[in-house]
Amino acid sequence: MRIAFQAASALILFLAAVVLSAQAAASDTKPPQQVVEDATAGIISELNKLEPEARTEEEVRRLVMTYIVPVIDQEKIAMGALGKYWRRATPEQRQEFIDRFRELQIRTYSGAFKAFSGEQFNFEAPRFSPNGDKALVKGTLMQTTGQTVPVDFRLYLDDETGQWRVYDAIVAGLGMVKTYRDQLTEKLQNISMNELLAELSADATD
Repeated sequence: MRIAFQAASALILFLAAVVLSAQAAASDTKPPQQVVEDATAGIISELNKLEPEARTEEEVRRLVMTYIVPVIDQEKIAMGALGKYWRRATPEQRQEFIDRFRELQIRTYSGAFKAFSGEQFNFEAPRFSPNGDKALVKGTLMQTTGQTVPVDFRLYLDDETGQWRVYDAIVAGLGMVKTYRDQLTEKLQNISMNELLAELSADATD
């Protein structure tokens, strides 16, 4: 069984891409709500310039490498996706999983970007944790059909960079990282980490 964000629609896959790119537009420290607003506006602007047929694999990779890969905490996302199996993995297996997981996400975003049709977001003011190092930005996706989808963006304050970074999205009650973790946990009950890595590598070349 291929590892994928199987329970989600193309809409939610698009949201996952937007969420994980949310720090891309922040060159100075910005409040969480502005981080999310700037990033979603930036990537939506890029997609609006492209006809669906122009959203090729090469163009999707460019968008992902420009907006997402340089700015996410890949290790934090990988740790969340693997759960307890992260602690059991060797350093070499952890790094290979990060690399393979990134390629999986790029393939996932390809379909999501092609399905984009002009959706927009509205956001509320952030809600902070008691010590101020985590924030929740609640938003609403406005679809072109007039329907709305609730979205929660979860951010943490990176001590090293002083920037707010998104580490998860909850879309209509469905968490991106938890969804991946549930799928991977089910698989790793039956196969080894090396077998999982081999599957991910094969999926990337299909």
